[in-house]
Amino acid sequence: MQFTTRLTNNLDRLIFPLPVCDQIRWESIAAGDDTAASAWRAVVYLPDIPNHHIVVPSFACLTKDYQYQCSLHSQEPAETSTLTPVVSAGVDPWQGFMAPTPSTKHIQSKIDCWHTSANCADLQAELMLYLPKSLAPPENDLFTLSIRPIEQDAGIIGLPTDTVVLEPPLPISQMQAPSEIAKRICSPTATTMAVAGKDAAILWPDAITACYDPNTKAYGKWPLAIYWASQQQRLGTVEALAGWADAETVLRSGAPIVCSIRFAKDALPGAPLTQSGGHLVVLYGIEFEQNEGFALVMDPAGDTADHVAQRYPLQAFSDAWLRHRGGAYVFGSGTRDP
Repeated sequence: MQFTTRLTNNLDRLIFPLPVCDQIRWESIAAGDDTAASAWRAVVYLPDIPNHHIVVPSFACLTKDYQYQCSLHSQEPAETSTLTPVVSAGVDPWQGFMAPTPSTKHIQSKIDCWHTSANCADLQAELMLYLPKSLAPPENDLFTLSIRPIEQDAGIIGLPTDTVVLEPPLPISQMQAPSEIAKRICSPTATTMAVAGKDAAILWPDAITACYDPNTKAYGKWPLAIYWASQQQRLGTVEALAGWADAETVLRSGAPIVCSIRFAKDALPGAPLTQSGGHLVVLYGIEFEQNEGFALVMDPAGDTADHVAQRYPLQAFSDAWLRHRGGAYVFGSGTRDP
């Protein structure tokens, strides 16, 4: 199955390249003794999800220093899986959050998503939001839940047939960072290229700091990249895309896409990495030459900025990105004036 819902508290003003279908219905909950803070809860009811599917929750708002936590509840059987709270770098999580729970019999808890290991019915996703400096719910927010098979056949995915090419983002090589982190920071590097424009090189160190996850000791946790972008006033989501249609829509809106790819040895011709179990790149175009398609990509694994821009065979790139999970960071351009 394939399912995505996008919700916002600002339906009339939000500018986002993919459909946003409804409002977030926030319910106020007790925030403790802090009179300057507030806490909120939102619940989304999901369709029954078959075995071997990925469920990706995503939230962002433009409120300063927000914190949140996502949980997935199954009624048949009765199980709950709660992810680690998402907070700004160097800040302790709110004490009102629930303790993260390990995988259950039917729901596998991953770093930033869930995998189903059996058919799950009567599901609901819960978002708990803590605002340390606001008594009102966020005015600009975006809550997304996307579901697709973990593995998908290339024949179902298909390939785009039309050219769409954006201006290339400012190139940044992750390999120019200190050697102890250079091979680990593809996510903040790709995100900076995708959202920071001409200021990408200046903001890159801040993105690296913001994307470090003290729980996993890694920089690749998807929600932290979205969080950092939101604090730069860019709303975005992590989504599990099931095919090229949404990706083409995003590109035609003028926004590049950060793509989570993985590929076996020599399966992505011309890539700086010979193979990868997980890597983030920026897709900014699709073009064709004598009926052969190519993905235009800024690959942060290039050893210098001059080697970041890459042109990958479209089928090979599609296999690396969309066959397994299809993870993507999608960003909007902001909000309309009232």
